[in-house]
Amino acid sequence: MRLIHCTQKLLKELGNPPVQPSTPVTVTDLGNWYANLIRIDRKKCLLFTSEKTLYSFLIPGVKKENLKNIQDEFLINLNLNLQAESFSIGVINKVMQEYQEIGFAKTASKHILGAMTQISFEYEVLIQMKEGLENVKVLDMNRDINRIILRGIKYLHPIEAMRDLLSNL
Repeated sequence: MRLIHCTQKLLKELGNPPVQPSTPVTVTDLGNWYANLIRIDRKKCLLFTSEKTLYSFLIPGVKKENLKNIQDEFLINLNLNLQAESFSIGVINKVMQEYQEIGFAKTASKHILGAMTQISFEYEVLIQMKEGLENVKVLDMNRDINRIILRGIKYLHPIEAMRDLLSNL
């Protein structure tokens, strides 16, 4: 089982009791993800970040029904973002297989939460530059964010770290 480590704010919104982390069985070993519920441009947004690569994507304009189906929202948007990054269908299918069983847990790394704070700030800046969420193409914005150099992955771009991780598939 793969985990999405959620902030307290998101766990409260979900109403799901967190599971205890265990050693997962892996296919591609992409690791777990972190999720946070943030507000940008007065709208709720979900930010997902990979614990191994800091690859991130934002889902803007989240409503209650999106939160009820957070696993599906995660998988659909991960798939769309990997397609937008030109990963092969075979690689994407292997990634999707790894995340068929997902549990939710409390956050476990201040390092990743700090990186997510920086990433959410970068999203806010991009959205302000475009003068609001309604003027933003989300997939393009996610691509731009994943091309920012981050200290937490040894000054690489998150997309480079993700490509390195998936290159063995």
